Amino acid sequence: MKKVMVFIDFENFNIATVNYYRWMGKDAPRLDYGKIPREIVKMLPGHNELVKTFLFAPKPDDFLMRDRKRKNIYDWLNGLKNQKYFSVIEGQHIARPVSGFTKEQMDIERPQTYYVQEKGTDINMGVHIVSKGFLNAYDTAVIVSGDSDYLPILNILDTIGKIAVVVGVKDQHMQKLRNASDDLILLDEAYFNRCKRNE
Repeated sequence: MKKVMVFIDFENFNIATVNYYRWMGKDAPRLDYGKIPREIVKMLPGHNELVKTFLFAPKPDDFLMRDRKRKNIYDWLNGLKNQKYFSVIEGQHIARPVSGFTKEQMDIERPQTYYVQEKGTDINMGVHIVSKGFLNAYDTAVIVSGDSDYLPILNILDTIGKIAVVVGVKDQHMQKLRNASDDLILLDEAYFNRCKRNE
């Protein structure tokens, strides 16, 4: 029985899912993030046990918390912390003024006055994947992200003899990650239908 840990880059995965459904002319469904890792592990060959899931997501700064949509997403992510065998690791979303505006002139109702910088997600995810690999906490790392920044992490996992499975969304361009991993799984509508939230 192989021990599996799932590491989800929330923002990358969420954007890819929304884009996939937009391409089909549909709205993305509301997903149950407890089901997502369980359904992925069912797709792996052999006998596998899901040990734990780590979700990496940015926390909006005080300014961005004034945006109701961002705050609602953050509150929902906070609720995921109550699930068993599931950890939410926070990075940061920081608002910065665009050129020609000062910090005082940023207006949450006027997105043209600021841009959002993400900090911490990639490094947090990389540190957790590598450190847990060296500690033999898992046999297989499932990395849910299409971000090629994780290529050095995949190389380390290969060096220490861990199985690395990269998971993306159908139509994501993931050739570099495919070449550096043991397996690549692309999720489609049939998969997402199995992971919808019960509302």
